[in-house]
Amino acid sequence: SAIEKAFNKSEREHLDYEIARMFYSAGLPFNLARNPYFQYAFTYASNHNIAGYWPPGYNLLRTTLLQKEKANIDRLCASIRNSWNEKGMSIVSDGCWIDSQKRPLINFMVVSDGDAMFLKSVDCSQTKYMHFIYNLLKEVINEVGYTKLVQVITDNASNCKGAGQLIEQE
Repeated sequence: SAIEKAFNKSEREHLDYEIARMFYSAGLPFNLARNPYFQYAFTYASNHNIAGYWPPGYNLLRTTLLQKEKANIDRLCASIRNSWNEKGMSIVSDGCWIDSQKRPLINFMVVSDGDAMFLKSVDCSQTKYMHFIYNLLKEVINEVGYTKLVQVITDNASNCKGAGQLIEQE
C-alpha cells in the first residue's frame, strides 16, 4: 500500500532481520537491544544520511575507538574524584563473588555524594584470607587517599570483617 511504501515497511523489516541475524550469529545477548548506546547508534544512523558508511571493524574497535572511550571515561571519573576532596568518600567491597568464568573476584568501588565509581576487580582464586583482603584494602586506600576516606564498607564474611578490623587498627 501507499502508506507501507511511505514508511519503508519492507526496508524496515529487512533491517530488523539483519540486526537479528547479527545477534544470532555472534551469540549476543538479547538484552543488548535494551542498551541505550545500541539504540542511539541506530537512531543516529537513521537520522543522518552518511553515504557509504561502513561500521567500524575489528581493529578500529579494539584500538582507536577503545582509546577514545577510555579517555571519555577517565574524564567523567575525574570529576567524581575531584569531589572526594571536599565531600569525602567510602570504599565499598563486596567480598568474593563468582564471575561468568567461575573465577572468584573481589570488587572495589568508591562512593561519594551519590556518585559511585568502579575502581578495580581482583581475582582471588589463590586466597581469600583476611590478610589478603587487608592488603587489597590498604592498596585501594593508598590509591584513593586515606585523608579523604570516610569509611570502608564490606560484606559480613568473617575474612572481610577481620580485614576491616586490621584497617581500623592502623
